[in-house]
Amino acid sequence: MPRPAIASVLVFSLLSAPALAEEIGECRFSRETLTFAGTPLEQATCLLRKVELRAVRKPQPLPPVIVRLMSDGGEPSAAQKAAAIAAFPEPYRSYAIQHADAPTSQTEEGLPLLYFVIHDTSHPFYANDPFPKRLNADLQVNDFAPYMNQTFAKAPVAHIFLNRVGQIWAGHEFQEGWRATKLESRVVGSRARGRFVHIETVQPRRFLPGATSRGQTYGPKPGFTREQYRMLAALYVYTSARAGRWLIPAQHNTVDSTIPEAHDDPQNFELKAFGRELEKLLEAA
Repeated sequence: MPRPAIASVLVFSLLSAPALAEEIGECRFSRETLTFAGTPLEQATCLLRKVELRAVRKPQPLPPVIVRLMSDGGEPSAAQKAAAIAAFPEPYRSYAIQHADAPTSQTEEGLPLLYFVIHDTSHPFYANDPFPKRLNADLQVNDFAPYMNQTFAKAPVAHIFLNRVGQIWAGHEFQEGWRATKLESRVVGSRARGRFVHIETVQPRRFLPGATSRGQTYGPKPGFTREQYRMLAALYVYTSARAGRWLIPAQHNTVDSTIPEAHDDPQNFELKAFGRELEKLLEAA
């Protein structure tokens, strides 16, 4: 190889190595390994911090069941997978059965699915109007149509949409690598697609008092219903079973922490409630 060519290769190597080694965000996502820093337990602890108003993140203890799953490793049993499927409402149950033995997504480099990301839709948006009095049963709040009819994007923005009465609609099958965070779409790019699955839980928003920016909004309290926590637990077990490993649970905001214009969801997510429903499901299997 001519000397100028050798020099060019060396310069390229020196410039590209730091970029690959770069860690992104507070939970330190590696461009090289497409993994957050630490053990599964350490990753979950960072990714499940409490997300408060204006995207303030605060530490919180993990439920014992998540500590156990992240520490022990392994995967859901056949009985636990069956219990998760049985918990699903129709028509999603039939859909889940149809795909129950299919593999889950992987990256273009063959890295397997690893993260289960919880979002809230921040929709419907009521601006300065009050939330509906019968919020959880409101037809507009629970309508899946806006997430499917190109209101937000040309394709559904997540794998799963979960409304407040516990109904489930699939935007993408778990075999399909998809992106729903700025980490995937703006920072790392297509290499990260397939490492995450995305669950959108329906939660409306309205402006904080005196606010005019969509970055300054709040959701109702409680943020999610018991039916949503039950279905989140079932989806987590089902997806982990298909992946062949307990996925690391995460949240949209903590995945995107420090990235400009990062979303502030899920607001009012009660980790203890999710843990209780997950424990119940695993004990019943």
